[in-house]
Amino acid sequence: MSTTFEVYPRTQRVPTFGELIELASIRLAEQLKRRHIAAKPRLTVQVRRSGRHEEIAIALDAQMIWERDQYAWITVPGVLGGTDADYRLVDELTRSLWNELFEMEQRAKELRTHIEACLATGHYWSFRRSAGQPAIINFAYGIIAASLAELTDGIIYSDDSAWDYDRFPAVAVDFYEWFFDPEKTPDLGRAAWARACLVAIASDQRL
Repeated sequence: MSTTFEVYPRTQRVPTFGELIELASIRLAEQLKRRHIAAKPRLTVQVRRSGRHEEIAIALDAQMIWERDQYAWITVPGVLGGTDADYRLVDELTRSLWNELFEMEQRAKELRTHIEACLATGHYWSFRRSAGQPAIINFAYGIIAASLAELTDGIIYSDDSAWDYDRFPAVAVDFYEWFFDPEKTPDLGRAAWARACLVAIASDQRL
């Protein structure tokens, strides 16, 4: 089963690939250090064509925008796997889904003004973790999503069990405090999974 984090930006300026990779690598190292893991993996990014998965040349100073038949692929060097990201436009279905959340979900109600400003930019990104990814990717893809939200003053949302549903939507500063923290989730299965991943990350000599 795959899980996703969606990032809705509030600022009109679109960050570059290099800006995201730089900040996400810093935040990942910080979050690992908080968990007593000294690794400092340096993330890398490609853009690939869907289906054939062929790499498309990009510049790190290019904005994070790509075509519908393409996706971004972010990895940790030396580790198999990665997270793929889609760039999407806010359409009527997206707005309809958010209108339902504004009616039903307390967190969405509290952040409605912020979210409305995010939707007004007209685009968002979705980061996906497929099943069977290495432990570092299970952790890193959430930090990458939060880093993009931080860069864009945006919000993070997930409704597919990427983490505790009642935490979303979230801003980056809050997300960093509880994501992948076994002591801050009421879900015992999720806590056990996070602990196992952190043990595996700590013992991974490739990082």
